[in-house]
Amino acid sequence: MIVELKDILIYAYHGLYDFERVKGGEFIVDVRIETEDKKSYTELQSVINYEEIYAIVKYRMGIAQLFIEEVARLIKEDILEKYPESKHIEVKLTKCAPPMEGFTGKACATSAYTR
Repeated sequence: MIVELKDILIYAYHGLYDFERVKGGEFIVDVRIETEDKKSYTELQSVINYEEIYAIVKYRMGIAQLFIEEVARLIKEDILEKYPESKHIEVKLTKCAPPMEGFTGKACATSAYTR
């Protein structure tokens, strides 16, 4: 079973520069979790609860870090702690407007775990 949360838009205060941690900016988080298929999915305990995943993302995005790589890693580690049965976890964190003169794209960091 694969559970994904995509395009979670969060305003946060991550960045190497002081002004980034003061002003903040938009970030997009994508999470993908793969587990063994079960015979049935009839109780909340039998599924990856995406509300819990969102709560992890929201919590970690609320703690300013210098690097998006660290934020992605921490989200991945928290998910793995909550769902140790996960076969694969991938957390992609996108900084929508990195402060680079003349740069109009996005910057991304992905942290992954595979058992």
